[in-house]
Amino acid sequence: MTVIGLTGTMGSGKSTVSSILKHNGYTVYDSDEMSRALTAKGGPALPLIAERFGADMIDGEGRLDRKKLAAVVFSDPKEQEALEEIVTARVVADIRKTIGKIREGKLHEGEKAVFFDVPLLFESGLSEDMDECWCVTADDETRISRIMLRDGLSREEILARFANQMPQEEKIEKSDLVIDNSGSIIDLEYLLTNCLNVII
Repeated sequence: MTVIGLTGTMGSGKSTVSSILKHNGYTVYDSDEMSRALTAKGGPALPLIAERFGADMIDGEGRLDRKKLAAVVFSDPKEQEALEEIVTARVVADIRKTIGKIREGKLHEGEKAVFFDVPLLFESGLSEDMDECWCVTADDETRISRIMLRDGLSREEILARFANQMPQEEKIEKSDLVIDNSGSIIDLEYLLTNCLNVII
Protein backbone atom coordinates (compact mmCIF):
# COMPACT_ATOMS: atom_id res chain seq x y z
CA MET A 1 0.00 0.00 0.00
CA THR A 2 1.34 3.38 -1.04
CA VAL A 3 -0.08 6.51 0.59
CA ILE A 4 0.21 9.45 -1.77
CA GLY A 5 -0.39 13.12 -1.06
CA LEU A 6 -1.72 15.08 -4.03
CA THR A 7 -1.30 18.84 -4.07
CA GLY A 8 -1.16 21.85 -6.38
CA THR A 9 -1.90 25.56 -6.49
CA MET A 10 -5.18 27.20 -7.52
CA GLY A 11 -6.13 26.46 -11.12
CA SER A 12 -3.61 23.65 -11.58
CA GLY A 13 -6.36 21.09 -12.16
CA LYS A 14 -5.79 18.99 -9.06
CA SER A 15 -9.50 18.20 -8.81
CA THR A 16 -9.43 16.91 -12.40
CA VAL A 17 -6.55 14.60 -11.50
CA SER A 18 -8.54 13.36 -8.50
CA SER A 19 -11.54 12.65 -10.71
CA ILE A 20 -9.41 10.63 -13.13
CA LEU A 21 -7.93 8.65 -10.25
CA LYS A 22 -11.40 7.87 -8.88
CA HIS A 23 -12.59 6.85 -12.36
CA ASN A 24 -9.70 4.40 -12.47
CA GLY A 25 -10.74 2.81 -9.18
CA TYR A 26 -8.41 4.56 -6.75
CA THR A 27 -9.57 5.84 -3.38
CA VAL A 28 -9.12 9.61 -3.06
CA TYR A 29 -9.75 11.45 0.20
CA ASP A 30 -10.55 15.12 -0.47
CA SER A 31 -9.47 17.49 2.30
CA ASP A 32 -11.69 20.22 0.83
CA GLU A 33 -14.73 17.94 1.21
CA MET A 34 -13.72 17.24 4.80
CA SER A 35 -13.36 20.98 5.39
CA ARG A 36 -16.78 21.66 3.85
CA ALA A 37 -18.34 19.12 6.19
CA LEU A 38 -16.92 21.03 9.16
CA THR A 39 -18.27 24.30 7.78
CA ALA A 40 -21.62 23.03 6.44
CA LYS A 41 -24.88 24.19 8.01
CA GLY A 42 -24.73 23.06 11.64
CA GLY A 43 -21.06 22.15 11.31
CA PRO A 44 -18.82 22.34 14.39
CA ALA A 45 -16.56 25.03 12.91
CA LEU A 46 -19.30 27.59 12.18
CA PRO A 47 -19.59 29.09 15.69
CA LEU A 48 -15.81 29.50 15.85
CA ILE A 49 -15.74 31.19 12.44
CA ALA A 50 -18.55 33.56 13.43
CA GLU A 51 -16.73 34.43 16.64
CA ARG A 52 -13.41 35.10 14.88
CA PHE A 53 -14.52 36.70 11.61
CA GLY A 54 -17.93 38.12 12.47
CA ALA A 55 -21.51 36.92 12.58
CA ASP A 56 -22.13 38.25 9.06
CA MET A 57 -20.05 35.35 7.71
CA ILE A 58 -23.09 33.18 8.43
CA ASP A 59 -26.15 33.90 6.29
CA GLY A 60 -29.78 34.05 7.43
CA GLU A 61 -30.23 30.32 6.86
CA GLY A 62 -27.26 29.40 9.05
CA ARG A 63 -24.88 28.65 6.20
CA LEU A 64 -21.33 29.90 5.73
CA ASP A 65 -20.95 32.68 3.18
CA ARG A 66 -17.91 31.14 1.55
CA LYS A 67 -17.30 33.93 -0.95
CA LYS A 68 -17.35 36.58 1.75
CA LEU A 69 -14.98 34.59 3.93
CA ALA A 70 -12.66 33.86 1.00
CA ALA A 71 -12.45 37.57 0.18
CA VAL A 72 -11.12 38.15 3.70
CA VAL A 73 -8.75 35.24 4.22
CA PHE A 74 -7.17 35.10 0.76
CA SER A 75 -6.15 38.75 0.88
CA ASP A 76 -4.52 38.65 4.32
CA PRO A 77 -2.08 35.94 5.45
CA LYS A 78 -2.92 36.52 9.13
CA GLU A 79 -6.62 35.99 8.49
CA GLN A 80 -5.86 32.88 6.45
CA GLU A 81 -3.77 31.55 9.32
CA ALA A 82 -6.64 32.17 11.73
CA LEU A 83 -9.02 30.17 9.54
CA GLU A 84 -6.50 27.35 9.25
CA GLU A 85 -6.29 27.16 13.03
CA ILE A 86 -10.05 26.66 13.15
CA VAL A 87 -10.59 24.30 10.22
CA THR A 88 -7.31 22.94 8.86
CA ALA A 89 -6.09 21.60 12.19
CA ARG A 90 -9.22 19.45 12.49
CA VAL A 91 -8.91 18.16 8.93
CA VAL A 92 -5.23 17.32 9.48
CA ALA A 93 -6.09 15.34 12.62
CA ASP A 94 -8.79 13.39 10.76
CA ILE A 95 -6.44 12.61 7.87
CA ARG A 96 -3.75 11.38 10.24
CA LYS A 97 -6.26 9.08 11.96
CA THR A 98 -7.25 7.68 8.57
CA ILE A 99 -3.63 7.12 7.54
CA GLY A 100 -3.02 5.36 10.85
CA LYS A 101 -5.85 2.94 10.10
CA ILE A 102 -4.46 2.34 6.61
CA ARG A 103 -1.00 1.58 8.04
CA GLU A 104 -2.59 -0.86 10.49
CA GLY A 105 -4.38 -2.66 7.67
CA LYS A 106 -7.83 -1.64 8.87
CA LEU A 107 -8.72 0.31 5.70
CA HIS A 108 -8.28 -0.34 1.96
CA GLU A 109 -6.58 -3.69 2.37
CA GLY A 110 -5.47 -5.04 -1.00
CA GLU A 111 -5.43 -1.67 -2.76
CA LYS A 112 -2.18 -0.60 -4.40
CA ALA A 113 -2.47 3.06 -3.45
CA VAL A 114 -4.66 5.56 -1.63
CA PHE A 115 -4.54 9.28 -2.42
CA PHE A 116 -5.09 12.30 -0.21
CA ASP A 117 -6.01 15.47 -2.13
CA VAL A 118 -4.61 18.21 0.13
CA PRO A 119 -4.00 21.77 -1.18
CA LEU A 120 -1.98 22.61 1.96
CA LEU A 121 -0.02 19.35 1.92
CA PHE A 122 3.34 20.94 2.74
CA GLU A 123 2.04 23.90 4.72
CA SER A 124 0.12 21.61 7.10
CA GLY A 125 2.99 19.18 7.62
CA LEU A 126 0.95 16.28 6.20
CA SER A 127 3.64 15.69 3.57
CA GLU A 128 5.61 13.95 6.33
CA ASP A 129 2.83 11.37 6.70
CA MET A 130 2.87 10.38 3.01
CA ASP A 131 4.96 7.81 1.16
CA GLU A 132 4.97 10.03 -1.93
CA CYS A 133 4.00 13.65 -2.64
CA TRP A 134 2.64 14.44 -6.11
CA CYS A 135 2.20 17.99 -7.36
CA VAL A 136 -0.15 19.01 -10.17
CA THR A 137 1.09 22.10 -12.03
CA ALA A 138 0.15 24.38 -14.90
CA ASP A 139 1.66 27.56 -16.29
CA ASP A 140 0.50 30.85 -14.76
CA GLU A 141 -1.68 32.02 -17.65
CA THR A 142 -3.47 28.68 -17.84
CA ARG A 143 -4.17 28.76 -14.13
CA ILE A 144 -5.42 32.35 -14.25
CA SER A 145 -7.73 31.59 -17.19
CA ARG A 146 -9.19 28.55 -15.43
CA ILE A 147 -9.88 30.45 -12.23
CA MET A 148 -11.45 33.37 -14.09
CA LEU A 149 -13.79 30.95 -15.87
CA ARG A 150 -14.55 28.89 -12.78
CA ASP A 151 -14.86 31.56 -10.08
CA GLY A 152 -15.47 34.78 -11.98
CA LEU A 153 -12.56 36.51 -10.26
CA SER A 154 -10.56 39.33 -11.80
CA ARG A 155 -6.91 38.91 -12.73
CA GLU A 156 -5.93 41.21 -9.85
CA GLU A 157 -7.91 39.15 -7.33
CA ILE A 158 -6.31 35.95 -8.56
CA LEU A 159 -2.79 37.36 -8.41
CA ALA A 160 -3.45 38.57 -4.86
CA ARG A 161 -4.44 35.03 -3.88
CA PHE A 162 -1.38 33.57 -5.58
CA ALA A 163 0.78 35.96 -3.56
CA ASN A 164 -0.61 34.59 -0.30
CA GLN A 165 0.00 30.94 -1.19
CA MET A 166 3.11 28.81 -1.27
CA PRO A 167 4.63 29.43 -4.73
CA GLN A 168 4.14 26.67 -7.27
CA GLU A 169 7.92 26.44 -7.70
CA GLU A 170 8.35 25.63 -4.02
CA LYS A 171 5.71 22.91 -4.15
CA ILE A 172 7.47 21.43 -7.18
CA GLU A 173 10.80 21.41 -5.36
CA LYS A 174 9.31 19.59 -2.37
CA SER A 175 7.44 16.98 -4.44
CA ASP A 176 8.50 13.49 -5.48
CA LEU A 177 6.58 13.66 -8.75
CA VAL A 178 5.25 16.55 -10.84
CA ILE A 179 2.28 16.29 -13.22
CA ASP A 180 2.17 19.15 -15.74
CA ASN A 181 -1.48 19.87 -16.51
CA SER A 182 -0.97 22.82 -18.85
CA GLY A 183 -2.32 20.88 -21.82
CA SER A 184 -5.52 19.04 -22.70
CA ILE A 185 -7.44 16.47 -20.68
CA ILE A 186 -6.11 13.81 -23.08
CA ASP A 187 -2.55 14.91 -22.32
CA LEU A 188 -3.30 14.76 -18.60
CA GLU A 189 -4.79 11.25 -18.78
CA TYR A 190 -1.74 10.03 -20.69
CA LEU A 191 0.68 11.55 -18.18
CA LEU A 192 -1.24 10.21 -15.22
CA THR A 193 -1.46 6.71 -16.67
CA ASN A 194 2.33 6.67 -17.07
CA CYS A 195 2.79 7.91 -13.49
CA LEU A 196 0.53 5.18 -12.12
CA ASN A 197 2.23 2.46 -14.15
CA VAL A 198 5.74 3.48 -13.16
CA ILE A 199 5.42 4.67 -9.57
CA ILE A 200 2.91 2.23 -8.11
